[in-house]
Amino acid sequence: MSHRKFEAPRHGHLGFGPRKRTRSHRGRVKAYPKDDAKKPVHMTAFMGYKAGMTHIVRDLERPGSSKYS
Repeated sequence: MSHRKFEAPRHGHLGFGPRKRTRSHRGRVKAYPKDDAKKPVHMTAFMGYKAGMTHIVRDLERPGSSKYS
């Protein structure tokens, strides 16, 4: 009798979990820090995206192109 670690190892690592499609395809900022007038201007937020689960939405405005619809 062997351990499950050797019989059925996990597929992939947990760095990209949970493995499901994202709720929205746009990045969102969940929290902003309070503004402090004493501090200099700096980056207050960073938009994050779920790796590998994003879509690209583009608008093509060239009537002669094969991708134009």
